[in-house]
Amino acid sequence: MFFRSLFWERTVLSLLEKVKRLPANVQSEIANRVAGYIDIADATGDECSLEQFAAAAVKEREKVIAQGVKSTLDQRWAAPALAEAWCVARLGLYNGSLSRHSAMAVIVAIEAFAPNRPAHLPRGQRAGKLSSS
Repeated sequence: MFFRSLFWERTVLSLLEKVKRLPANVQSEIANRVAGYIDIADATGDECSLEQFAAAAVKEREKVIAQGVKSTLDQRWAAPALAEAWCVARLGLYNGSLSRHSAMAVIVAIEAFAPNRPAHLPRGQRAGKLSSS
């Protein structure tokens, strides 16, 4: 599990770093869309909802791929990919399918990227809400 989690974490964080090199207006659009996903998913706060939001993000990416989008840095692809990663990290933290370190690294990085999101977890300890520890 450790190596799979570490590979996944690095893949997500690599995408996020590439997104951060995009023009400010594109970054802002992606960040706002990711924040919208997080706000809605966070408001529900249960495992089933996170699974549904992750599935919705996958469907959104599949739709834009079907429309011919090939770049992972296209905002129509990147925003749902990051939202899905956030959901997967939260689920992985909850059910132990990811290492705690990898899940937390992704959650914190994506929440710091999204506007009006904490760069750390103390505000309501959002990632901790689902954690059993």
